Amino acid sequence: MLPKFKRLNLKRSFKWVASGNKIDTPFFKIMYQFGENDFPLVGIAASKNNFKKAVDKNRARRLVSVAIQNLYPNLRNNLNLVIMPRAAILEKSPKDIEQTLKNVKAIYKSN
Repeated sequence: MLPKFKRLNLKRSFKWVASGNKIDTPFFKIMYQFGENDFPLVGIAASKNNFKKAVDKNRARRLVSVAIQNLYPNLRNNLNLVIMPRAAILEKSPKDIEQTLKNVKAIYKSN
């Protein structure tokens, strides 16, 4: 899990990011917007519509969290990111999820 100062926490922050750019993948929906922050802020929101059991919802959140922790140093500094996992994510390993996130070029620093 990311430290609290690296996370999006407020409901209005999530709504602000949701009004920005969106990318759909088979495993999750990515919403992002660039702000005035000095480092990337990440939020993970798992919906009851996608996960009927709390156990599944928490597992999906943990899988995404592990992948984001590994990729965090490569994210753009002014990025605000919300990831909404889908039910298909439960069948994947953290490595698969990480690879899918690596394919989303818009959220990474350009070399």
